[in-house]
Amino acid sequence: MKKLAAVLAGVWLGLQLGMGYVAAPLLFQNLQRMQAGELAGVLFNVVAYFGLAVWLLVYAVYKMYAERGYTRSYTPKWIVLLLILMAVNQFLITPVIEAHKAGESNWLLGLIGGSFGQWHGVSSIVYMVCSVIGLGLVFRLLKLDTH
Repeated sequence: MKKLAAVLAGVWLGLQLGMGYVAAPLLFQNLQRMQAGELAGVLFNVVAYFGLAVWLLVYAVYKMYAERGYTRSYTPKWIVLLLILMAVNQFLITPVIEAHKAGESNWLLGLIGGSFGQWHGVSSIVYMVCSVIGLGLVFRLLKLDTH
């Protein structure tokens, strides 16, 4: 189960890096801004939901091994941090960006304010932090010989 979790985390990392730093820039380079944004939004949603599912599985696997006394590390805490950041980006920040694009209101936008560019920048930073944490966790998970 630990190996499967490591493989799925690696797949997520590949999707995360591929969509964020290869596909999205290519979309904006080759399509009209609105069309590229819509497609990128769909891709980011897929990666986000897949990532949340994968990292919940990885967390469960680590907790299972920890309960058996096989592992004691800070890895589960990093996984929880990653899950929180991913959830914040998907369920708090992304709806604000969508509201900005549609010219609608959003409770968080009304509470904090900010422009589309500011919220997009915050989302990009959170995405990058998730990518870096995910990279470290995947390297940690690939250390498959530890018990």
